Amino acid sequence: MLNTSHDSDDHLPLVLVTGASGFVALHCVRRLLEGPYRVRGTVRSKNNAQKIEPLLRLPYADEKLELVEADLLKPDNWTEVVSGCTYILHVASPWIITATQEIVATAVEGTLNVLAAANACPEVKKVVLTSSCAAVNDGHKNGSAVFDETFWTDIESNRTEWYGISKTLAERAAWDYWNALPADSRFALTVLNPTLVFGPVLSDVDHGCATILARMMKRKTNLAQPKVSLGLVDVRDVAEAHVRALERPETDGERILVTACPSAWYADIARWLKHEFKRYGYGITTWEVPTWILKIYAASGIDPQSKAVVRRRGPELRFDNAKSIRLLDMKYRSVEKSVVEMMHSMIENGMVKGTKKYEANRRRTTSSCLN
Repeated sequence: MLNTSHDSDDHLPLVLVTGASGFVALHCVRRLLEGPYRVRGTVRSKNNAQKIEPLLRLPYADEKLELVEADLLKPDNWTEVVSGCTYILHVASPWIITATQEIVATAVEGTLNVLAAANACPEVKKVVLTSSCAAVNDGHKNGSAVFDETFWTDIESNRTEWYGISKTLAERAAWDYWNALPADSRFALTVLNPTLVFGPVLSDVDHGCATILARMMKRKTNLAQPKVSLGLVDVRDVAEAHVRALERPETDGERILVTACPSAWYADIARWLKHEFKRYGYGITTWEVPTWILKIYAASGIDPQSKAVVRRRGPELRFDNAKSIRLLDMKYRSVEKSVVEMMHSMIENGMVKGTKKYEANRRRTTSSCLN
């Protein structure tokens, strides 16, 4: 265990953040370090510089961050990992656009291993579990439905992918485990269900949302946008929601959708990117492909991502975020700005190649700031 805490901070509550190097988790760690908390973050390997260095560069990391190695599918050392923690943010769960059945075990068993360790450590007061809207609306036809926390994904539907199945089964397993514990002695539990998360990246580690945006920046590989509606939310709002859920007892035992409203279409996201980045020479198409063409392309097997997207075609996707506003006092950022800021940060982190015009503008901007 790497302990970098200073004595002066030892009195602060210790928060465990699982999968600390992930896109959302990194923002959760940063938000916690900015507040009155110490953080213990789990990583698969402390030798992976690509994932570790962004954590160590965070403000206050020297004083208040420690990193430990842990594997969600190896329960033996989780009690030691959890020991001494007052709170747990269980954020770790991979999102792969073309996920396979193997993701289910990681999500379900990993969640239960963390909760069992929390139950074995009486000092743990609360667990905030990161679920997903994929455990809410997947498998349903959008139609006139307005999805709220009472909805559950239909895992029997042929519209539901393995990621949605994994998140649904993991969240249900968590609630079943928690409800079976003695009500007078169990830790508190809150589950957050974010929609698709955009916003500035803090590392160059790829993830599902970054893959979607990177693809849109290349006309050669992205000739048209599918007629698919998405719920969106800024990653900084998601991190804030985690901390507020941790701090507010009124969220105990609650399931909360975290999303900005209204939703957006793939073509909307492409338009936002085009408005900002066309000037720099990026070829971004906003043309919306007819569904019949998308079906043929997906069936061809040429592009596995198209096969995943085609299941989500349909009417506008609608979410109700009233509960998050009521219990967490959320004031959501503009998702258009989130998308644009995310792409700027992806270019700066080398996840998308900067054009000559973009790099020239960045040099001018840097020079102007220095002067």
